[in-house]
Amino acid sequence: MEITKTNFESEFENISNNLKRSCFVGFDAEFTAILSGECFKHRLFDTNEERYSRLTNEVSQMIMTQVGLTMFQYERDTDTYVATGYTFHLSPQAFGDIDQSFIFQASTLNFLCKHNFDFNKFTYQGLPYLSKAEEHRVREKMKTNSLVNCLTQALDMDDERILKKHCSEVSVWLSQSEEGTLYIDVDSPTLRYLLHNEIRTRHPNVLTTDSLGNSKKILIYRDKTIEGATSAPMSVLEENLLNNLLGFSRVISLLEKYQKPIAGHNLFLDLLLLHSQFIGPLPKKYKTFKANLNGIFPEVYDTKYISHQMGKFLTFDEVWKSNTLQELFEFFSERKCLKLEKGLNRVRLSTEFNLKQTYHEAGWDSYCAGYCFLRLAQWAAARCSGAHKPASPAEAFAALRPHCHKVNVIRAAVPYMNLVGDDPESHRPDLLYIRAVKERAINVGKVAALLAGCGSVDVKPCGARAALVATNSAFTATKILKQFRDNKEYRVTHYNAYRHSTLGRMTLWSGAVITGGLALYFIHKKINS
Repeated sequence: MEITKTNFESEFENISNNLKRSCFVGFDAEFTAILSGECFKHRLFDTNEERYSRLTNEVSQMIMTQVGLTMFQYERDTDTYVATGYTFHLSPQAFGDIDQSFIFQASTLNFLCKHNFDFNKFTYQGLPYLSKAEEHRVREKMKTNSLVNCLTQALDMDDERILKKHCSEVSVWLSQSEEGTLYIDVDSPTLRYLLHNEIRTRHPNVLTTDSLGNSKKILIYRDKTIEGATSAPMSVLEENLLNNLLGFSRVISLLEKYQKPIAGHNLFLDLLLLHSQFIGPLPKKYKTFKANLNGIFPEVYDTKYISHQMGKFLTFDEVWKSNTLQELFEFFSERKCLKLEKGLNRVRLSTEFNLKQTYHEAGWDSYCAGYCFLRLAQWAAARCSGAHKPASPAEAFAALRPHCHKVNVIRAAVPYMNLVGDDPESHRPDLLYIRAVKERAINVGKVAALLAGCGSVDVKPCGARAALVATNSAFTATKILKQFRDNKEYRVTHYNAYRHSTLGRMTLWSGAVITGGLALYFIHKKINS
């Protein structure tokens, strides 16, 4: 189901109930930027901290335009998992001194057009959101009674005109009408809040409240003698305003409240964006980022990483040819490996998706991620029990517990990000050191081209005449060493930090000088004594 401003409030209770009853949630998101440019290049040298640091500034300029959540509920009597999927359309907002901004790349626009992205829903119907940091700023202004002044200063001319028009309407009604009540339609939550305040300031005897059953109407009573007359406390009006501003962030709060496991595919960048958009600016410290995320999403599963690990238990002919989300979903849904199809739980959608909008539509992709997670979990449970039979949620999660909190990292020094502890040691071979024999300045591009035939490598300078080489496998490293054994242009050896780095050489020389100095001192002292 698509969720926009139009139906968010009416569906919120259903969303909350479905989430509460679910045993896990499939997740996916679509962004405003395609991952291109130097900072998004994946290098075999990268540690997670280095990659995080390099992406921090770029991610702050991106937003999620769609978030897909699919809630999977377990029906014990039939051993069936029922999936209820949602696509939430999001749009940034301006509120007082908060003015959310982002970059839309032309290449991204082309990509979105190709996949039938609905720009009208994004622009006109997208749900607002606030990060926890932004919400805190708003609440602080409410506490200090400075919110009205802040909002008034930020009004544009059109909104000022609307506010004055409604105030005049109330004045005319009070002076010329005998009616005890007046309804005023105000679309903007901000203008509704300001109008309440303005009417109460101008007309102290008048009572105002938000109309029940219609969040866009203000109900005004002439005075307290009118039957049923009541005036909503400012705290209630402020909470109504905040709920409107929070929009999709209320769903994030539900995820935090119910602590449901999250299953997504290749989640590294998604998690950076989740923090930036719904928690606050990405912290400088990588460990702080992980701790903040784990506080809200205590169980995260990445099907990209899990499928890589589980694929090791299949032969070349049995395993999926690629573990992209689409390939993995079609592998399981089209039953391409009969060995894994014994004794499975049934999975069904509570409401069918629009099949014209499949991959790269966040709701559908969140279902695919959840479906793949479930199939991987059932297979893992069968391996643990030794029996191919339907798996309960408890059995499925127990089987995949070793993979919890581990988020896939593409083409880096380490295989995954660990959200609850230290990241693993590098799983790549030791670095190679390549030195130019004839060239005064090594040409890194030329070296990379020469080495490309040996396998997947990355090259970076290490001084004027040398470079470091990172390889994806021991086979590639060995092949390079053999191929360049008698090369007249370049010398290739295993990298040694003490021999090959400037700092290492300085350390050795410093040690030698200090040792030599001490030796001379003791010899001199002995002679003199």
